[in-house]
Amino acid sequence: MADPIFGWLDKARQLCNRDPEFRKLGSCDARVGVKVDDAAFVVTFEAFECVGVAPVDVEALRDTDFYLDMSRERWRELLTGGAEGCASLVSATVDDPEIVRASSPLNALKFDRYHRTLQRFFDRVAALAAATAA
Repeated sequence: MADPIFGWLDKARQLCNRDPEFRKLGSCDARVGVKVDDAAFVVTFEAFECVGVAPVDVEALRDTDFYLDMSRERWRELLTGGAEGCASLVSATVDDPEIVRASSPLNALKFDRYHRTLQRFFDRVAALAAATAA
């Protein structure tokens, strides 16, 4: 059975690419990994679009600019804003700086640079996850 997270990520890609407000956030050039327990995905942003979402082996995350590493439960809390969830990716990383993993300090800075684009993208993922749960 396919992981529903992949479907949410890919649908969020489509929605963001049709959203003129997403473009207004500015250019984003990053290969962002998403690690959920033992599942991994790469979300690729180029210029003003999200150009790809792909499931990958966990080892492939080393080739991303950075990746976000959380348990399935932690992702659920973040996406649903549950009792222990966070309102944003930034607040989640303040509480747990180990969420953002990067091969170099320079790559880690891309999270800070592009966090608004990433937040908009994951807000879409959260809406899709909520719609699925309803």
